[in-house]
Amino acid sequence: MKVRNAVAIGICVLMCFCFSASAEQITDGAGDVYHWSQTGTVWSWRTNIADKPDIDIKEISYAINDDKITLTLKVYGSIQTSEKVGYYMWYNSTDTVYMVSYVNGEGAAFGMKGMNFTSEQNVTVSADALSVVLDVLGDTSKVELWGYAVEYTTTFGDQMNEWWGDWAPNDKFIGDTGDDDTDDGTSDDGTDETDDGSESQPSTPGFEVLAVLVACGVAFILLKKRR
Repeated sequence: MKVRNAVAIGICVLMCFCFSASAEQITDGAGDVYHWSQTGTVWSWRTNIADKPDIDIKEISYAINDDKITLTLKVYGSIQTSEKVGYYMWYNSTDTVYMVSYVNGEGAAFGMKGMNFTSEQNVTVSADALSVVLDVLGDTSKVELWGYAVEYTTTFGDQMNEWWGDWAPNDKFIGDTGDDDTDDGTSDDGTDETDDGSESQPSTPGFEVLAVLVACGVAFILLKKRR
């Protein structure tokens, strides 16, 4: 019996080495959501917002097994199906771009390497996580992995009104909070830098992303019609 068990264990170990697999995850702290609001010509960034758990990213990860890549995004709250909330994730290898989006209860994902394209509309949602499985198109050596979650107050994509966003890792946030990067991790008191209109307004992160998403959405529609 001991010999049989040893053989079984040996076979399992050998099988593990026979398959190509890799994985990585990025953990993002709680209560680090950014808040942007504008009234007239006055704007302000607030950091360390802790009351938005549904868009507060907890973890992003990827796992590659043979010819499949799984992308997963988790939040501290629960994944929402609101038309004002969106979740996004990117994985870039040396020659391929993979992306997943989930907005208004509908998800889509794609991978692109030159003229090669793969897509998947079956994004799985389970409580605090969403995930999708795509075909591997090219080299899987990681260059970049990041996620983005957002909530608007009016219509989706309206950055001229109050909205919230979380980036993982945090260095993907490209806004200017007006501080000296000596954040103590406490909740913000709303006294961040303001602008009286005498200087040009800072660009709000995510606008360029939305343009890319629109283009991707058109591509999905055309692909679906062709099928």
